[in-house]
Parts: sequence; structure tokens; C-alpha cells
Amino acid sequence: MDVLARPEFLLPVPRLKPGMELSRNVVLRGATLLRFSTVLNDDLIQRLRGIGVDSVHVFLSEDDFESYKQVLLAHDTPPAYESTLRAMRDIFLANIPLQARPATCCADDERAQRVEEVMDHTLDLLLGSRQLFQLLKEADFFLTPLLTHSLAAWVYSLCVGVELEYNLPAMLDLSIASLFYDIGMTKVPANILFKPGALSELEYAEVKKHTYYGRNILDDYANLSPRAPIVAFEHHENFYGGGYPRNKRGDAIHEFAQIVAITDKFAALITEKAHRERKDPSDAVEILMAYTKTAVSPKVFVAFLRSVRVYPRNALIKLSTGEIGTPVEYPSHKPYRPVLRVLFDREGNEVLHLRRQIDLSLNPGVKVISFTVPEEAPYPPPR
Repeated sequence: MDVLARPEFLLPVPRLKPGMELSRNVVLRGATLLRFSTVLNDDLIQRLRGIGVDSVHVFLSEDDFESYKQVLLAHDTPPAYESTLRAMRDIFLANIPLQARPATCCADDERAQRVEEVMDHTLDLLLGSRQLFQLLKEADFFLTPLLTHSLAAWVYSLCVGVELEYNLPAMLDLSIASLFYDIGMTKVPANILFKPGALSELEYAEVKKHTYYGRNILDDYANLSPRAPIVAFEHHENFYGGGYPRNKRGDAIHEFAQIVAITDKFAALITEKAHRERKDPSDAVEILMAYTKTAVSPKVFVAFLRSVRVYPRNALIKLSTGEIGTPVEYPSHKPYRPVLRVLFDREGNEVLHLRRQIDLSLNPGVKVISFTVPEEAPYPPPR
């Protein structure tokens, strides 16, 4: 038999049970007391205890699994509840894309601190409420491909809320609503969601039902976030009409839903999907600007541009000129076309002395080819 099929384990004698089989000889002071393959019984186990044998090697079966677990746990102590919460918090925050962490995407440190404060309060609720923790479970902790951009949209939405000067209770309500707005997608058939190529009209109609699914799910949690069901239902409505599911217009659409409509579109555009590559952030903003004529609230769009750095402050941006730079300034008229300090010239040589700058807002012919965010980009540290 394969040795891995019958692995041996060293067990303390007090953990032995009748029926366990020795995998090695039991030797004490040079004398063999029991030979390998001996099946232990109560009498043999008591004898081992009586003569001072501490531990023996045995084969473990499926029936011995709980005993083995207890042996492993005996070497450690359970973590404190607060430590467990901190670990879960860090795991959750680590799934936020680097470019969407508050310290990198908020327009300034003051906004970032406010967003981080709201995130802290939100996580206190998520990890302290049985109901909201159940929502995390339904969303698969946002690890499913359906919701990969939702965490970025969440942070961007909080940036906009700060810009609109929401107070802390309103920010907390917006936070929960913008975290779970797309949860209805988990109820759409996978064969439709992951279908390569274009959807048929019937398939698209099925996808659009996610707004109903989301509202129905979040209705059960309305006591924790009254606006969450509304945002899930309305985030595909267009400010000038033509959206779904009810073709609402203007201020008939809740302002939270107007915020998420923009942040969801932007986060989705700059996130790589199975059927397309991600858009460059400046191209994504240009698409949103086109939407302002048909779908996007002008007030909320302006707040988005003022509060979100679409290229994080520590991003490395490669240009069509071959140069690589990092943002040093965001022009107020076009914050999505920053001024870059050139770090590497077009031949790939590091620029050490003369620091050349390129104002992308004044150079429309210079395109962004790609950008990356260094791994050390911070996210809110544990409190």
C-alpha cells in the first residue's frame, strides 16, 4: 500500500485509543516493548502509561481524525476574537484593487482619511452583525468574477459622498448600499453571465433582472441600510431617461443610485473582463463624459472628477512617446489628464537629473498606453 495512504503520526499516549495500530516498534531503554503493526487495546495503553512512555507512532484512520485534530490544537491556543476580526478585515481590504485604495485614489489626504473612517465603521458592522456577515457570504466576499469591480466602485462612491458633504450616518448608509449594489448578479444564470461574445435580447433581459434580485435580497436588510434596496434597484437608471428597470429620470432616481451609476460604470470600464481588456482611466472618463448627455447626473459626475484621482498618485504611467512618468499635479479643468514627472525616457533610461514634465491636459496627442500601481500602495492600517 502507498505509504501516503497510511501515513504515520506521533501521538501522546493520553491521546491513544483502542484499535489504533502501531507504525513503529515501541522501544524503551533499548528494549522493544511492542512491535509495529500491534493493534492497541485498553490494557496495552494503560501499560504504556504506567511505564512512562510519552508518545508512540501510529497509523491513523478516518475514525481517528477528531483525535488528531485535538493533538494539533493542543500545541496552540485559539486567537483572540479581536485578532480574528483584524485578520478578516485585512483579508477583505486586501481584495480592493491597488488603484482604488483611499490613500491612492482620493483627491487629497483629508478625503482619504474620511473615507477610511467610514470604511472602518462599515467593517465594524459587517463583522459585528450576523445579518451583514450573511450578505458577505452571499457575495462570496467579492471574490467572484461578477463582483470584482464592486469593491473599487465602493471606495469611489465614498469619495463622491465626501465631496457632496454627507454626514457620517449618510456616509455609512451609502457605504453599505454601494458595497452590495450588484449582489443581484449572483442570481443570474452563470451560462449567461460567462457567455463569450454578445448576448441575445432574451439573455440580456435575464441579466437586467439582477436589479430585481438585488432589491429582493437587500429588502431583508433594510433595517441596517434603508437605501441599499433602492440603490440595487435603481443603479442602471439613466439621469435623462432610457435606463432600467423603471425608466426613471432626474431626481426621481435616488442620489445614492446616481453615485453608484457612475462609480460602477467607471470601475467596470477599468477592470479587465473575460470578453474585453480594461480601458485606460482617461478613456473611461471620456466615455462617462459622453454619458453625461444621456445617462449620468452632471452634479454627481463633477463630484466624481473632483474627488477621485483616476490615476493614483503613485501610479507609473507609460505613454505613447515611450516615456514613463508619475502624476505630480491634476489640472482642475482635466483632472483625468494629469501632469507627469518623467521617470524614464523613451529608451528606458532612468532620468536622474533633469526632471522633465508632461502636461497631458495640454498634449491630447500623447496617449496613455498602460499604467500600474506599485504593490506597496497602502490601504487603511488596522486600528
